Amino acid sequence: MVYGNSGVESFEYFNRSASVEYMGNLYSFDEDDFMEIISPSNYWHGRSDPSSWLCEAIVRLGKSKFHKVLPRNAVITLCADALNITHEKLESSLDWNAGYMAWHEGGSVEEFHVWMKS
Repeated sequence: MVYGNSGVESFEYFNRSASVEYMGNLYSFDEDDFMEIISPSNYWHGRSDPSSWLCEAIVRLGKSKFHKVLPRNAVITLCADALNITHEKLESSLDWNAGYMAWHEGGSVEEFHVWMKS
């Protein structure tokens, strides 16, 4: 599978060894998780430059998988590490994506944000 503008298999760009420790337990994504979010819409511009759609998709997955055992900050940290970007860059991408969708579809940023900060 080849997606986006990178010309390489997007699966290879993930940091598949990303993990986060919380209350003495280690949490990570598995290979199937990464395969679940790979699609033509969720692509990479480069190794440490995921599209905002890919950022949104991995946070949606992380939230779904870990929200009962990890606080938001830990999930965001895990997702950022898996995407090879900083926590701040991921937060910025999520905000941008929600803002774009609110503008494009009409509505509020809160309606479109995958997981707003409290």
